Amino acid sequence: MMTLSPAPARSQTQPLRVLIVDDHPVVAEGWDRITHGRIDCEVISAARPSLGFRAWRTRQPDVMVIDLTMGDSKLAGVRLVQRLRAVGAGLPILVFTMHRSPIIARRALQAGCNGIIMKDSPSDEICEALEVVARGGDYVPADIARKIALMDRPGAALSRPRLTPRELDILRSIAEGLSYREIAERANISYKTVSNVSQTLKDKLRATSFADLVVKAIRHLEDTGDRI
Repeated sequence: MMTLSPAPARSQTQPLRVLIVDDHPVVAEGWDRITHGRIDCEVISAARPSLGFRAWRTRQPDVMVIDLTMGDSKLAGVRLVQRLRAVGAGLPILVFTMHRSPIIARRALQAGCNGIIMKDSPSDEICEALEVVARGGDYVPADIARKIALMDRPGAALSRPRLTPRELDILRSIAEGLSYREIAERANISYKTVSNVSQTLKDKLRATSFADLVVKAIRHLEDTGDRI
């Protein structure tokens, strides 16, 4: 088991150093406005996961706030959390997302984040989530927590569609949060092939959009015991 390195201690008189990793600059500005007058903090921003990882090393934040979806990747934030935990980063991590899916929320928690808060939450709730996580606690909105708790309830198993080896490989990549371009490069196949197979997967899994396909890909692989 890997030992996580604790975040550097800070004086109670110092502002909370908050690193926002989001590809929309306005989000960091929004956090600055939301926390003003509520929490004494210094907001730092990074526009990409790679920059966020670098900023963690150089700026030594007290807490990180990470968006799940960045660029073409629907789960870029999850992969950043996994990378941070893999190298022993022990600082609190709060996921800031628009996705209310309990499947994606559970994936983020399994990756090692300490809390989840929705982008459409009231300002007071966002600040509460940040403060709880910064103190070392866990924070998950009540409705999401209930949905996660109900996911494994006993029930009749739904019939699962049969997938070809290529469909299954692409489904795993989609569940990892890779874009069509990244999948094509990894599998050494054309973008068009990935797009066509993904459309077939949408039909088989009854997904209405790519975001919905990501959720259903994760659910399908979890139901079949396939490790992503």
